[in-house]
Amino acid sequence: MPKLWPLLLTLLVCLPAACSTPPLDDDESEGQWAQYVIEQAPPRRDLLNACEWAIVQAGFPPASRDETRGSVTSGWDTHLHPYSKKGVRWQGILKVVDNPDGEGLVLKARVLAERNMEVNDTMNPAAAEWERTADEPARARILMQHVLSQLHITG
Repeated sequence: MPKLWPLLLTLLVCLPAACSTPPLDDDESEGQWAQYVIEQAPPRRDLLNACEWAIVQAGFPPASRDETRGSVTSGWDTHLHPYSKKGVRWQGILKVVDNPDGEGLVLKARVLAERNMEVNDTMNPAAAEWERTADEPARARILMQHVLSQLHITG
């Protein structure tokens, strides 16, 4: 049992660094969402498959898919920088929701951005202190275009 204490202590120290900030995809009033109404939409499952491929094509790390919410959330695309407060990371979110105005589905895209506020150890991902910054609407539109191009829709 005494040999497990260092391992447990190491695990407790590293655990917060491994956690990431959850996306704010539940509160759609905040953030900048790009959206496109797909009037003759494919089945939701196929559209979510296209969203997963779009995440990869846009250069984000592999995504997690939530069928019940109709969302696909990428991993964090992290770019550390040797200078203080210059490191950034982005996370793409794609959502498929029913169109409130009628037939079809609405495709929504958002790209969250965070800046590394760590001053001393800026190149160490475990030491990074991420602070939320403004969303990236241009990158969200690019992410959405990756989905639309798979569906052969010009947006």
